[in-house]
Amino acid sequence: MTTSSTPKSVAPAPLPRQGGRGISEQDVWTAADTLLMAGQRPTIERIRLQLGRGSPNTVSPYLDAWFAGLGARLQGGANAVAGLPEGVAMPESVARAALDLWTLALQEGRAALAEDEAARRAVLDAREAALAADRETLEQARAVLHERIASAETAAADARQARDEAQAQARRAEALLIEAQADAVTSRQALASARDAAQALQDEHAAHRANWDAERTRLGERADANERRLMLELDASRESIKSLQHERKQSQRQLQEVEAGLAAMSEAQHELRAAKALQDAVIARLREQVSAQEALAATYQAMLATSRSDGVSATLDARGALLGRSRRTRRAGKVAVPVTSVLRRSRRG
Repeated sequence: MTTSSTPKSVAPAPLPRQGGRGISEQDVWTAADTLLMAGQRPTIERIRLQLGRGSPNTVSPYLDAWFAGLGARLQGGANAVAGLPEGVAMPESVARAALDLWTLALQEGRAALAEDEAARRAVLDAREAALAADRETLEQARAVLHERIASAETAAADARQARDEAQAQARRAEALLIEAQADAVTSRQALASARDAAQALQDEHAAHRANWDAERTRLGERADANERRLMLELDASRESIKSLQHERKQSQRQLQEVEAGLAAMSEAQHELRAAKALQDAVIARLREQVSAQEALAATYQAMLATSRSDGVSATLDARGALLGRSRRTRRAGKVAVPVTSVLRRSRRG
């Protein structure tokens, strides 16, 4: 490639910028020129390897600026070499090599760009396929979600119906509970009334029982007194019988001595026999009274075991029987008086 000797207006090539800390644009441009002179295409990795430092983020914009100014530098002729002042000549071979490298760099750049485009297209195709698969999965998930939503709505409707039924049951249960509470209050009131009535019956029964106990005690004392009196009379009768027996012996001894006394003694023996028979009757009457007292005690015990309604009538009957037995006791006492008088007359005779 030859350069024209006709002077042309060439735009000034951009000068490298000085960086701050680390590498500068001048360092990158110098390394790129070195690689270009060596017949290698300047790349980010080669420049970093050439410099021994620098990050890709720092080298990349400087290298892009170097490529952007390379054409202007080549068109500027021999005096457009980067880093050289104007008027400094560049060998034609260097310029030609630079143009060849520039063409090669452009070709490689286009190839790399095509490769990147193909890779990007493959990535896009893969992404489109993945997106289609995701779209299909999403549609399936959407269908499943719709089914689940329908199931959930059905379940919600069932739940609402069950809730309404449960609320209705709860209202019915609450009504039943209120009714049961009212029944319970009524039952408690009835129970309290029954307890009061039972307590009153118990108090009345206790009062009747106290009266019955007092009456039984009084009758028992009276029976004991009558029994003691009858026993005393029985003892007196026995003593009288002993005396009569003794007198009878004396009368028998006197019978051998006096005939007149025999008739008197016979009469006395007759009276004694009558008195003995009367005494036996009195003893039988006393035994009957003892049996009556025992029956009376059994009657009072039965009266304590009966109910209130039956107890009143039983008390009246028992009192009637008690009055009858008391009258018979008085009659027996009246009968016992002649026995005593007979025995006394027998002693006197």
